[in-house]
Amino acid sequence: MAVYVLAVVAVVLLTIVLAAAARDRGDNPSATRMVSVAADSVRTIDLQAPPGQLSIDAARTGRVTLSGPVHWAGRSAVIADGPRLADGVLHLAYRCAAHSPCTGRLRLVVPQHCGIVLRQPSGHVTMDGLAGPLRISVRSVDISAAGLRSPSLTASVTSGHLSGWFVSAPGRVSLTLVSGQATLHLPAGVPYRVSQQVTSGYVQAGIAQARDAGRMITARIISGELELLSR
Repeated sequence: MAVYVLAVVAVVLLTIVLAAAARDRGDNPSATRMVSVAADSVRTIDLQAPPGQLSIDAARTGRVTLSGPVHWAGRSAVIADGPRLADGVLHLAYRCAAHSPCTGRLRLVVPQHCGIVLRQPSGHVTMDGLAGPLRISVRSVDISAAGLRSPSLTASVTSGHLSGWFVSAPGRVSLTLVSGQATLHLPAGVPYRVSQQVTSGYVQAGIAQARDAGRMITARIISGELELLSR
């Protein structure tokens, strides 16, 4: 019952923000309003972020919060789907309305071991201290992730760049690059099985490798470059 109530509160908060923005806009061709979402008992965040800047920070907290301004130009407000909390997964989605370009400057704060599923069409993303599974699908986005303890990383990067610094070795990494670049800094002395399928580009593996290693890195490069470096 507590989880249900929190989810409802989050929905009400977001609905009020967007409705107020739509009412106040009038004939103004652009508008900016704040997003405010909070929820407890969340195991995974499934976030479709708007274009712009997004920071995702792990903290010693049991609560997930998303906050920050969203700006749009045009006569249609940002389209939001959620928040919706189901089976421990908090679903949040924001996209620009037709003929109304939009940008956000959002900060997501999560418990350290919360999983992240992220989709974003353009912009810049920073991550810090995450220890849950990561699944990322981005286009025209630069991602900088530091202090990672995530057990797994699955990323698809199109026309963008991913830089990741792991302080503990992940068990499984799967990367797909399309006109993209990625650099992963991994703890030294930990061997990996590295599997690569390269159409155009290269994989530079400056890490320990072993055929029977329990940790696995899979790279599919349509066009791009991947560097695996020991730190």
